[in-house]
Amino acid sequence: MNLQPLYDVKERLEQAAIAGASLLEEDFRLQRAAEGLKPLAAASPVFGKISAGLEKLLSAPAEERSGLLLDLLALVDAVAYTQGKTGLDGELVPLPFGRGQYLELSYGQLHPLLEALTTTGGGRLEILKSAWENHPEWFGDYRLLPAVVQDLGDSYSEIGELNASILKQAGPAALPLLKEGFDPAGTRAMARRVEVISAIEGAGAAVWLREILPEAKKDVRTAVLTALGGIPASGPLLLQLAQTERGGNRDAVLQSLALQEGEDVRAFWEAELVKHSGSVKFLEPSQTDWSMDLTARGLRQRLESFFQKAPTREECDETKRWCHSIGRKDGPVMLDFWRWAEEHMEAIDQIKGEKDYPPFFGVALDERLQEIMRHTGPGPLRDFCLGLWERRPERSRCLYTSFQAALLSLPAAEVYERYAPYILTEKPAGNSDWKKTLNTVLLRALGEVWWYPQGERYQVYGGQPTAEPLDRRWIERLTQAVYTDVPGRGGSPFAYYWENVAEIDLTLMRLADPTDEENRKLLIPYLRQRLVKTGLPYHYSRWLFRLGGSPRGIFGRSMAKNPSANHLYVVWGLMNEASRALPPEETAALLEEFQDAGAARKQALAHFQKAIPWTVQQLRAGNPFPDWDSWQKIIK
Repeated sequence: MNLQPLYDVKERLEQAAIAGASLLEEDFRLQRAAEGLKPLAAASPVFGKISAGLEKLLSAPAEERSGLLLDLLALVDAVAYTQGKTGLDGELVPLPFGRGQYLELSYGQLHPLLEALTTTGGGRLEILKSAWENHPEWFGDYRLLPAVVQDLGDSYSEIGELNASILKQAGPAALPLLKEGFDPAGTRAMARRVEVISAIEGAGAAVWLREILPEAKKDVRTAVLTALGGIPASGPLLLQLAQTERGGNRDAVLQSLALQEGEDVRAFWEAELVKHSGSVKFLEPSQTDWSMDLTARGLRQRLESFFQKAPTREECDETKRWCHSIGRKDGPVMLDFWRWAEEHMEAIDQIKGEKDYPPFFGVALDERLQEIMRHTGPGPLRDFCLGLWERRPERSRCLYTSFQAALLSLPAAEVYERYAPYILTEKPAGNSDWKKTLNTVLLRALGEVWWYPQGERYQVYGGQPTAEPLDRRWIERLTQAVYTDVPGRGGSPFAYYWENVAEIDLTLMRLADPTDEENRKLLIPYLRQRLVKTGLPYHYSRWLFRLGGSPRGIFGRSMAKNPSANHLYVVWGLMNEASRALPPEETAALLEEFQDAGAARKQALAHFQKAIPWTVQQLRAGNPFPDWDSWQKIIK
């Protein structure tokens, strides 16, 4: 049966829906399509129904045509859908290895991803990220996997990086596609292929990397030279290349040589650091014994030389690069260096550059030590850090380091009993400057400890989990602290940048476990007091909601202190969060309190006067809190 007349009718009805039903009388193409459908109408009742609908539509009064047109178009769409089929003639054969597998994905699932991988424009990263986080298996589909490979060179670098991560997770299954059509003289996309292939194959990529190196150009060559660093037997080749490569390619060779072992490699680096001291930056990620020895020895020699003469500004900058190049190195050689640094820290702190410029080498070394300690497990280095404060009680920075080492090593109660007295809960008599300094240092150290709900654990920021969950007594002590002025980490946990919240409260809320009843009992009354004192309703209200508390009774007057901040959308967002944490009646009462206090932004007052009473009515009728679109509709 020839169904073309049906599709002609469908096309003309769609055009009529766009152009408007008032133009139907002038649409001779629709009338001709209706004539063409009559043979099908005679053969089938369903086509007969469509034909009758066309006659009714074309003869109907103008005011009835819109409804008839939509009804008929829906019927035609449904019939056309039932007539569709897909398929190809021929024998089914398995998909070739390395091109992905068949997955039962609908057009609606595939199309946004393929479009994001093959087009340009904004919003694509979010689409890909969401799919990768929620359905990583989709990217193994034979229609998506090639598109991911082709999009490695996406103009938006974050998408290219995400694609590289996806392919690394895909493993060997992606290798044939990655090597197919590879061009060693290509651009960024080919360079990323080198990165992904090397990550998948590891040492097994050595032969392929050496094969393509002679023809590799620009970004691809740099990527090959970098990848060779992960191949243990590449030292001799890299030593040769260090003599011939220039610019960024030589930097890539040095980066790779920093990961190699062998006496020849050590000898090369000894000479390189004499000629080009700045090359030490390439040793930062290296964990080889020789790199630890060269870094520790060279840094010690430089610092010792400054005990006798003031360094120039250039020497100060160079020495800071050496400090940074310690990286996370951890071994006997480094432990000896830290012992030497501890013995000479007073002299290191007193180093002054030209014109009394303070290079703060001691601070830089302490930061390196803390970074290593946070990322290494139990052992000699952590024990060394744990005892620092006991050995050097005159140096406040040692309190910071030892406290964090204790969190990572000792029972929670012991940590509290040993260090809590440094948080002052009453003002000391006499000269209190030193005690206030130690109070501030410990507050800063506590500010680096976070409760991570994802893993239900406490963790030193950027490092490892604490040995035990934090002792609850810390929360109570912090709420009683008398000296709370501590430098902030910067930033706001919410999008309310006009509220300058004290760091002590940010610290408390990073430490708070919302599932702990004792935490809630301590913090809810504290946060209500702070809301009254600070008049910052957005942060403190949200924190109360998180803990199952409410700002009722103080909410309206707090919001009224800065009505210009109360834009319609941010108030809706705050109340929406309240509705997810509190009973409907409590949320309704907060809305009424806001309105009674006259806290609305002047420019949006009329909108609030419509939205709030309507929302209160909805909540008390048992309906959910309205979404933002509903608020927009009610104010129009």
